[in-house]
Amino acid sequence: MLLTIGLAAMCIGVAVSVVGIALPRASAPVPFTTFLQYATMAGILSIGSTVMYVVHRYDGARLALSVGDAGMVLAAGTMTVAVAALSTRRRRAALGVVTAIAITTAIVTASTSEDTSLVIKAAVLTVVSGACALAAARSPVVPHTPARLLATAMGLYAVYSAARAVVGVTTGWAGPVGAVFRSLEIGAAIAIATVLVCGLTVILSLGSATRLSDSDPQELTVIAISDARLVAAAYGPDRLRSLVDELRVAAHALDDRAVDVRHGVATALPSALSTLGDQMQNAFGWNPEEIALLSERGGRRGRIDQR
Repeated sequence: MLLTIGLAAMCIGVAVSVVGIALPRASAPVPFTTFLQYATMAGILSIGSTVMYVVHRYDGARLALSVGDAGMVLAAGTMTVAVAALSTRRRRAALGVVTAIAITTAIVTASTSEDTSLVIKAAVLTVVSGACALAAARSPVVPHTPARLLATAMGLYAVYSAARAVVGVTTGWAGPVGAVFRSLEIGAAIAIATVLVCGLTVILSLGSATRLSDSDPQELTVIAISDARLVAAAYGPDRLRSLVDELRVAAHALDDRAVDVRHGVATALPSALSTLGDQMQNAFGWNPEEIALLSERGGRRGRIDQR
């Protein structure tokens, strides 16, 4: 009964805090939006993993246990990617590694005894959760307080998983200590608490982002076409105008507070030059030579040349 109540609370908490609140904030700056998207994925994976464990609990299906273990590893790994603020290429590579580890964990669970697979899963979660704790502690995208909260929660879960693995290898699951660390109820309670902290992290991050976006004056970065006269001479004034228009469309799509300036746009996007460079390449097909035309300079609201 307590396990069922805990699972229900976790599912509701994650659904409300991560999915219900995070997804409507899709207009946030790109790095923070990426964090929200991957945190949402981690929340969904944790819910799916929980459902599989419940299925295994009531009918003993080994496939459900394998999928649940894989989902648990994927959830922790995806949260690691969420807070790490990696480039697109590195993010894809990291997800590939996490997926490979999760699939391997599922295969081990399906092909070995439950006692052995529990040790392997605990060891894997020690590494993945520890990596998430380190990434959260150094995260450039998650605000300070939520990042420390997440780092603490994932660090504690890594310690718990490590203790589980050590007990399983040394004393086994038969003794009183082994029984405690093998307990489904205790393990579920700790996992539920960790997932709820992850959801709380998203809520606190959204609150911090809202307060930051409402602050005034706000530091802006001007991204513009450098040496517009030479560009107009080389490509023609129509092409220059087209480049500027596309740049402004991209900036306004990512930052609803962006301000048009001479031959460019002023925006509060973090890492504005690289963010808009990626957006121009992905959304408008700019080539490297065109992206190289972009230049960056700082400014403050009310002191920007809007000619």
